[in-house]
Amino acid sequence: MKKNQKLALYHELLLNVLLYSVVLGFFNDYTNIISTKSYSTTFLTAFALAMLVYPTFKIKSFLINFFKKRNQKVALVLSVWAVLFVSKFVFLWVLEIIFGNYLDISGFFGLLIIILVATMLQKIVDYFYKKFGLRMS
Repeated sequence: MKKNQKLALYHELLLNVLLYSVVLGFFNDYTNIISTKSYSTTFLTAFALAMLVYPTFKIKSFLINFFKKRNQKVALVLSVWAVLFVSKFVFLWVLEIIFGNYLDISGFFGLLIIILVATMLQKIVDYFYKKFGLRMS
């Protein structure tokens, strides 16, 4: 991995941890979707989610490229859907193992809402990076 790629990966993961931390904090304060025992748990959950989301999106990108080259649209849609759907259960399982009673997420749909909001926030940040002429990689 080249130095620029490492820097881009570091930047992406750091930004994701911070975005997830903000999103989880707001959801913890203002909804019943997530409940954490402390801010440390919220921040560590954000870190764990960033570490789980990154490979999920890498797998999704691989599948998109793989099936686009073969012009198999149905397989593309089904495989991407399967990865994104199953990954949320894996996330819940991993978070339960790591945090146990220190974290309570209201199931699959709660986690899905959190990830969707964080992803939309990330897209907004990416938009402004591009608008101001900053490069992500």
